[in-house]
Amino acid sequence: MQQRQLAFTDYAAVLAEVDRLHHGGYEKLGQWDLGQICDHLSFFMLASLDGPTFRVPWLLKVLLGRLVLRRILKSRRMKSGAPTPQKALPTAGGDEAAAVTRFEQTVQRLQAHRGELVASPFFGYLTPEQWRDLHLIHCAHHLGYLQPA
Repeated sequence: MQQRQLAFTDYAAVLAEVDRLHHGGYEKLGQWDLGQICDHLSFFMLASLDGPTFRVPWLLKVLLGRLVLRRILKSRRMKSGAPTPQKALPTAGGDEAAAVTRFEQTVQRLQAHRGELVASPFFGYLTPEQWRDLHLIHCAHHLGYLQPA
């Protein structure tokens, strides 16, 4: 099976999809289950609120960061298999319900936030709108690897 092509326009749609997958079941089209995906997405959302817990080599950021950001925002897609910081790789077999709850709480916190967010370690400064779009695209990318039952 191939990854589903999702496109979210707001966080409510993301939360609805997570709820549908959590309560209705799903088939994995990739490596991660819903709990792993929720923890991974929460990790990056929290980094935009509280600051990242990892660093990206400055040369990589300077040479590729803005170029990759423009491509993602323009195409509204992320490439599969792109490297991610090791700390953002969730472990398998966790408590899915707890991960879903953590994700829902993170999204609520993000939605309630007013003003600027923390600069991305890879993309640099992002407007709140760019962060929102990037998070929605990131959610669509990963949730697309789960096929509803």
